[in-house]
Amino acid sequence: MASNDTDRVRAELEQPYDVVTRMFENLTVCGALNMLIRIGAMHKLPSDGTSIKAADLATAVNIDVTAIHRAMRVILVQGIATETGPDEYTHNQLSLALLPEAAGSFFLLCMDLSKTMGTLPEYFKTHAPEDLYDLTKSPFAFSVGKEGRSYYDVLNDDVDQRNIWNAALQLAEKNMPVRGMFPFESLKEQVEREPERAFVVDIGGGRGQSLLAIQKDCPGGFGGKLILQDLPIVIESLKPEEIPNIEATVHDLFTPQPVKNAHVYFFRRLLHDFYNPVCVEILKQTVSAMGPDSRLIVCDMLVPSRVTVGVPMQLYWLDLSLMLISGKEKTIEEFHEIFDAAGLELVKVYPSNVGETVMLETRLKRTE
Repeated sequence: MASNDTDRVRAELEQPYDVVTRMFENLTVCGALNMLIRIGAMHKLPSDGTSIKAADLATAVNIDVTAIHRAMRVILVQGIATETGPDEYTHNQLSLALLPEAAGSFFLLCMDLSKTMGTLPEYFKTHAPEDLYDLTKSPFAFSVGKEGRSYYDVLNDDVDQRNIWNAALQLAEKNMPVRGMFPFESLKEQVEREPERAFVVDIGGGRGQSLLAIQKDCPGGFGGKLILQDLPIVIESLKPEEIPNIEATVHDLFTPQPVKNAHVYFFRRLLHDFYNPVCVEILKQTVSAMGPDSRLIVCDMLVPSRVTVGVPMQLYWLDLSLMLISGKEKTIEEFHEIFDAAGLELVKVYPSNVGETVMLETRLKRTE
């Protein structure tokens, strides 16, 4: 809250030149840190209480020492790493947290997307408006010279990049709420009465983080199955001990849902990866499997009708990033249209205490 207040005051006081320099300062910090991570310099900094001289660091990564001086100064002024003496450095808590095996994975993903943002002017000059909605003509595919393939097809070309993406998404997931919206625990009596029906089917559920969180309020799934569905590359990487009480199965969300009449079908942070017509196609595959009292719950962010100056930026930078890979955060009106086209109706919106994240409870459309 204090940070939001500070942003609002700054917006009132800053002059245009101040705004531009602040934006460029952020770009410079990102550029310096990206360079130092990718050339291996950040991994050469000691974390055992000793330090390394700039000249030795430059030799270790085979670049000119002045490049080390200049890049390190930029991150040091932001509190990333510690200068123990003139041109001599060591890790601190923040720099360790920004290594690729920690929050640095998310940072590197953001940097990759920022490269694509730099190509947006040329993309829009050379493409028809409708190309933006073509999965094989995304700005990302254009930026890397691989149009004709989707973002995820391109991503799978590079194992290292895919691993960075997986680590980044797992980190992001930890900062997105699951609990405190739809009351899964309220279905206890219903699930115990019909345990032969799956309790929750988590479509595209990654490494089971949502089902693990749901179990905190619903121990053992109240005797009903908790089913995790995702692609082979995800499911085959899971160990049983990582997903207790969860049945992991391979499923392509563009094919008919094999689990019939579950109590809940769950789509968390998935539909925002696609434009509206594709979302309708995806949902129809599950709608066909729903029973009369099945619930289909979507967890995503809602774009408000107007922008408020100084509010947290997460929703907006995420939405622009999704545009690069053929995705979109949506308004409540858009969700109404998607649900209606898929044969669903919205029952209730459950907000969270974190940003714009909500859960949308839907059911099969009732006929009058």
